[in-house]
Amino acid sequence: MRFIEPKFVDRVNELRKLKELAIHGSILPIYLYGPEGCGKTRLLKEFMKKVNGVAIYIDALERKDPERALIVSPFITELREFLRKALSGISGSLGVYLADRITFIVEEVAKKVSISNKPLTVIVDDVTRAIGLGQVEWYVKWLYELIKKLYERYRPRSILIIATTSEGKSLDLILRHRYAKVKLIWNLPRNGFNELINELNPSNNRIADKIWYFTGGNPRAVIEIAYSYGWNIDLWLKDLKKILIKFITIIRSENLVNELKLVIENPDMVYEEASKNMMKLYNILVEENLFIYKFTSTISGIDLVQDLELGIGKYYAWQIPAYKHLLRELL
Repeated sequence: MRFIEPKFVDRVNELRKLKELAIHGSILPIYLYGPEGCGKTRLLKEFMKKVNGVAIYIDALERKDPERALIVSPFITELREFLRKALSGISGSLGVYLADRITFIVEEVAKKVSISNKPLTVIVDDVTRAIGLGQVEWYVKWLYELIKKLYERYRPRSILIIATTSEGKSLDLILRHRYAKVKLIWNLPRNGFNELINELNPSNNRIADKIWYFTGGNPRAVIEIAYSYGWNIDLWLKDLKKILIKFITIIRSENLVNELKLVIENPDMVYEEASKNMMKLYNILVEENLFIYKFTSTISGIDLVQDLELGIGKYYAWQIPAYKHLLRELL
C-alpha cells in the first residue's frame, strides 16, 4: 500500500488552546509530552499553518534536510532561502544545531520582518531524544532564560516557547523544577479515531472496534496497521509481542512479575502499592516507553478520563492498551 499522509483530524481543542497561548504568551516554556505516536508533531505543524505573528519550528531530530529541520511563518520567504543556504554546510545533526541557536534564527528573522509588537512562537520538537537525557534540564532552563532575553531585545507582544518529548524519564527531571509548564497531549478520542479510520478507508468497517481496543486511538499505531500491515491487526499484535518478550525477560530476572500483574490490571497500582520493587518496575516501564505518568494538565485543558479497559488510570497509564493486553497474555 502506497503511503499517503492522512488528513489532519480532530484536535480542535488543542489547536484552540495553542492559538490562545500564542496570542497571550507564557512566561515559562511549555514542556509538552505524551505517548509515542500520539500526534504531537502533526499537531504542531498544523498549528504552524494557523498561528498569527512570527513562528519558528525546529525538528531537533532531523539530521540533514533544512526543509524538514526548520519551518518558519509562510510570509518570511526570504528567510527560508537564506537559512537553507546558511545551513547547507553544517556537519553533524542539523536539528540539534538549530535547537542550540534559536537566538541566531530569531535575529535573522528580525532582519527580514519586524518582531516588535508581534506574537513570537518557537517550537523545538523531540528535544530530549536529540540532545540526550543528561542535557534536558539545562536546556529547558536555558529556554526559560531565553524568553526574558528575547523580550528585552525584540519587544514582541508575546512569546510562546514549546519543547516536546516522547521520552518519559525526562518528565521526572523537569517536574522537579519550576521553570517550565508541563502539559500532556494524549491519543485521539473515539470521535477523532473514527475520523482517522474513515480517512484510511479500512477493508472491513467492523475492524474499527478491535483497532480501538488495542491502540486506544494512537494515530501512529492506527496508520501503521493500515499501511504496514494492510489492516491485519493480528499480524501487528504478533510482531509487537515479539518485541515485548525482551521486556518480560527483564521483569522475570528482576523478580517483578507480581508487581507487573498488578499494574496490568490497574496502572495506578504504582501509586497504591508503592514500594522499592514497584518503583523499579515503573522505571523499567518508562525506559521502555510502555508506560507514562499522566496526572498533569493537558494542553487542551480537558482532563483525560480514567478508563481501565484502555489502561488509563487517574495517575498513570499504558501508552497504548495493546501493551497491557499482550503482557497479560505473555505472563
